[in-house]
Amino acid sequence: MRSAECALASQDGYEDLHHECRQTKDIPLPHGAGLILVRRCDCPCHRRIAGVA
Repeated sequence: MRSAECALASQDGYEDLHHECRQTKDIPLPHGAGLILVRRCDCPCHRRIAGVA
C-alpha cells in the first residue's frame, strides 16, 4: 500500500513529494506478537531514492 505522499507524487507536478514519505519501515503493533500496525510504503520510488535500483 502506498503512502498518501507517494500516491499524490504519482500525479504530474507533485513528483518531489516522494521525499516527504515517512512510511519507510514497518511499524509493529506493541505486544502484538509480530503483527504489523502500519506497513511500510511499497512504492518503488524508495528503492530509487536509496540507490538500490
